[in-house]
Amino acid sequence: MSRKSPAVPVGMQSQPRISAYFSQTSSPAKKRQHDSGSPVIDLTLGDSEAVEQRPIKKLKASQDGRPLAHWRFDPSQPSSATVERASSVDEGRKKRHEEFKRVLLGENSIFARPKHIQEQAAHSDVGEVSGEDEDGGPESDRSDVAFKELTDLFSHKPVKKKGKASAPSMKRNKGASEEIGPSGLPYTPAELQSLKLIRDNPGVVLMIESGYKYYFYEESATIASKELGIIAYPRRNLMTAGIPTHRRDVHVKKLLSQGYKVGIVEQTETAALKKASETRNMLFERKLTYLYTATTYVDEVGSTDDLDKYGAPLLACFLESPSRGAVPDDQVSIAMIAITPSTGDVIWDEFDDSIMRSELETRLVHTRPAELVLPEQGLSRLTEKVLKHFASSAAGEHRVRIERYESPMEYTAAFDFVTQFYNDKAKQGAMKDPKMEGVLDIIANFPQRVVIALAHAIEYLSAFSIADAFLGAKFFSKFANRTHMLLNSNTLTNLEIYQNQTDYTTRGSLMWILDHTTTKFGARLLKNWVGRPLTDKTILQQRVDAIEEIIACTSERLVALLQVMRKLPDLAKGLCRIQYGQCSPKELATLLPAFNKVANAFDGLVNEPGGGFTSKLLNEIALALPKLKAPMRDLLSAVSLEEAAQGTKESLWKDDEKYPALVELQLMIQTVESELSEELKRIRKILRIPSLQWTTVLGFEYLVEVKKADNREVPVSWELVSSTKYLRRYYTPEVKKLLQERARYQELLTAEANKAYKSFLSDIMQSYYPVLRDAVSKLAIADCLCSLAQVALQDGYVRPEFTGDDVLDIVDGRHPMVEALRPDPFVPNTICLGGDSPKSAIITGPNMGGKSSAVRMVALIAIMAQIGSYVPAKAARIEMCDGIITRMGASDELARGRSTFMVEMAETSEILSMATPKSLVILDELGRGTSTADGVSAYISFSGRISTRTGS
Repeated sequence: MSRKSPAVPVGMQSQPRISAYFSQTSSPAKKRQHDSGSPVIDLTLGDSEAVEQRPIKKLKASQDGRPLAHWRFDPSQPSSATVERASSVDEGRKKRHEEFKRVLLGENSIFARPKHIQEQAAHSDVGEVSGEDEDGGPESDRSDVAFKELTDLFSHKPVKKKGKASAPSMKRNKGASEEIGPSGLPYTPAELQSLKLIRDNPGVVLMIESGYKYYFYEESATIASKELGIIAYPRRNLMTAGIPTHRRDVHVKKLLSQGYKVGIVEQTETAALKKASETRNMLFERKLTYLYTATTYVDEVGSTDDLDKYGAPLLACFLESPSRGAVPDDQVSIAMIAITPSTGDVIWDEFDDSIMRSELETRLVHTRPAELVLPEQGLSRLTEKVLKHFASSAAGEHRVRIERYESPMEYTAAFDFVTQFYNDKAKQGAMKDPKMEGVLDIIANFPQRVVIALAHAIEYLSAFSIADAFLGAKFFSKFANRTHMLLNSNTLTNLEIYQNQTDYTTRGSLMWILDHTTTKFGARLLKNWVGRPLTDKTILQQRVDAIEEIIACTSERLVALLQVMRKLPDLAKGLCRIQYGQCSPKELATLLPAFNKVANAFDGLVNEPGGGFTSKLLNEIALALPKLKAPMRDLLSAVSLEEAAQGTKESLWKDDEKYPALVELQLMIQTVESELSEELKRIRKILRIPSLQWTTVLGFEYLVEVKKADNREVPVSWELVSSTKYLRRYYTPEVKKLLQERARYQELLTAEANKAYKSFLSDIMQSYYPVLRDAVSKLAIADCLCSLAQVALQDGYVRPEFTGDDVLDIVDGRHPMVEALRPDPFVPNTICLGGDSPKSAIITGPNMGGKSSAVRMVALIAIMAQIGSYVPAKAARIEMCDGIITRMGASDELARGRSTFMVEMAETSEILSMATPKSLVILDELGRGTSTADGVSAYISFSGRISTRTGS
């Protein structure tokens, strides 16, 4: 039995079919492969043209059983009526075909072909090739072209009209040609937005927020893959890498430690507010909201990622000019501004330097900057060489970043820029009148090049919104002054002051011996003390007296002072985060109780006039702490610490009248929630369930949950959200509307709460910053004094005696680090220079006999004494030194083009130019880089010259 073929409208014979786009002259074998018994539907046929056709009869057994055999046309002589009817049908078919093309392929049609495809088709020579196809038919080429046209038609994406708003839109402009990416696909609006952000921020590793992830694109993705160990992959037209939102800060710190500048791009529109705006159908607006480098990233208080206990990352700006009458590139004058944004400490200096650039090296070793701000031109070749060598040889896993600016300002322009900066901050309320504060008077007394360096540093940090670190100008300090001894870079390295020479860690260094501090800000101050011993005898005596009183005192006030410093957070960093407006409510909930604890340290004790101590330093500390009581009372009365600990800014304030806009928005939210309660009552009546309650599932609130078994009739307008085997959950139209309204109010409340919180932080800085900063400084001094007191309590340590005689007398002195590291007892040494003994000495002996340890011991004991510490000896009589200069061992600097002997002679020359009659000079193995005879000659020449120069 053959099956019946479906009826086909008569008009279909005169209408274009999809199959018309394909070859009509292929071989019978190919026809059999593509023939189908499915009906052909005419989409362009009108109702009037549809003619019913009787069902086809069943085929007889004698007939051909193939499905299309019944419809095969057997050509014969057509009648004239048939020809006339066929011509009229052809004319109607062509007319309808042209009309259909005009509508279907119009300019605004979704089937419109892109211009680039039209141009390709116009210039294509496929249809012009003559000849027959493989089956001998000339229709093959035309059918290929037709098939290509059809493919292009239905593969083209819809084009919609451009919106009115000027924001980046997901819709393409009418008639605009699409830019094709490397994948062969057009760029999406999101890709174009990302590329624009990349072009606008060259040299920045961008992290672009999208949903619940941050994405890196193009070069940033390659860098992220290399440094963070994540996968970078091609995604449509852009190389892409991504990280979860909650891991952002972890990866930011890793990139910063490798010397990169990192930018955070966030969505500046929220979903709820955008949905209610005119740009709801457009792309989310994204902007660069944060820009960081290693020095400008101020980490949270209490972060466990502080890699250096003794110093936060520091930024240094250098300027240079030739010294008067000196050979170019030889003697130069260098100005420096160094700032630690995390603590607000600012150091400035101007100094002359020789061809060795030893003074510059000394400052680099002391400050260890993580970022250098330098001019493109204006630095000498040798200075550039020293700075680049320092940046490339930075110890540890951190890289030093070098940032360049075009050219230095003129002094007048720089001073005007700095003045304008402070005046603007005064108008904004960030500080009091600068003239009253004396800020401009302080800056006016700076050397001209220092002012220029300050202007460039302010300009650079303004891009990161942390230039407020310069507001406390009275806290600026000069690197080298008359009250401190400056240890040069060779001395710091040879004596292992900050780090050992084995693995470059703190263990085995002088800092390791002296550091018993309990606070981070105290540890940073102690590092400053160790690197810059005192030369002012009065200040040194005050420090030693305070340490001695701490050792001997049993006063309750001292016990209270020691107790208050236990488990304190990094108050200095917290104060800077408040100053920059970056302090979170959780950090505030940590800082305010800590400051309050400090303010009430002496509560319950007898109020003694003058502080209750004998030491002047301890009395200053005792009098400074209670000054925090009034500020803490005001701040704690304004803030709810419980809410702050939860991180909620909306309900942070105890006084509702302080920020009325917050109260108004909260009332609006409460109104919406009351309307939701009324809606629940209405739903209960509809469903006839008096006990019905709202349901929350997977973050979806206010769901109506209906059991399937109850077979309750649910209104058609309700939206089905989810369904299980036994339950269905719905949103009513009114609930959806109220939830959208509540979401808008909540986002407005969040924005207003952020604004109020920043205003509160600004009030803290404007009203209380000086007293808070002073209290932190006094606590740091107390912590350092207590640390040195702990050192003094060790066995075999004695208080040094400072004399006015030209003498250095150490009885049974010991090397502090060797003694602490070795289990065997250190063999003590007695050294006497000056007085009745010669002022110089030559130490000889076998290898491994302890010569180097003995000479290092002398230098270390002298440094410890002038820090204010007790020293490892039975007795020590020391005259105040104005400098300790060392040259030890033999090493080359091939990276800087200097051999071993050249380094030795250059350092020896520096010693001859720097030494004074009150300098302690120590040389170990002079002349090692040359022959024995030449080495002896060099030493004899040096000893004669140094004796003449210093009078020894």
